[in-house]
Amino acid sequence: MKPLSMLRKSVSLADAIVETLKADIQAGTILPGTHLHQEDLAKRFAVSRVPVRDALFKLSSEGLVSIEANRGAVVTKLTTDQITEIYDLRLILECDALDRAIKAIKNEDLPAIRRALRLCRLEADGGDWRAADNEFHRTIYRLSGRLKQVEIIESLRASVQAYWAQYSTLATNEPHWLEQHDALYRCIEQRDARRAVKLLRTHLIEASIKLTS
Repeated sequence: MKPLSMLRKSVSLADAIVETLKADIQAGTILPGTHLHQEDLAKRFAVSRVPVRDALFKLSSEGLVSIEANRGAVVTKLTTDQITEIYDLRLILECDALDRAIKAIKNEDLPAIRRALRLCRLEADGGDWRAADNEFHRTIYRLSGRLKQVEIIESLRASVQAYWAQYSTLATNEPHWLEQHDALYRCIEQRDARRAVKLLRTHLIEASIKLTS
């Protein structure tokens, strides 16, 4: 864990704690269902309980932590139905964002997408492939111009990150994962929105099945 003093100076103490805990939750270091005791966190970060409490409330507003009566803060544990619902919402929002992005894209936007695609290849063999995957999709969706929609998409993606932590490497799925990203980029390059949306839909449905099976 990075010392809080090394985190961005522009963020508040509570935001720095949020950033660290969010990374731990999404990486699977802190598992769903884990109790987050204010006293323990205050000791860990060498702060009072005030910024810890503020951080937990912020994580709660993002859906990563649940504040329960007589139990305190608990890392959110999603049911199969909830995961399915999240992916249903992602299908609607991400496919729409992709369609809009392709219709708005310019040639000068393509290098950034290619860089994100190269990062996926570099990280696919066991690195931080979840972050690379997020960056690839984020780079594309932002071109839609629908920044609030992209913000909601990122929140939905973050809510299931902890459940992907069990897949620390892509293992036998690596070629298929990379092929899907390569195919999606080719569709974007050719401005084939219809096929791109079809590929993304398949990608998300497969991911949903993998997490809920």
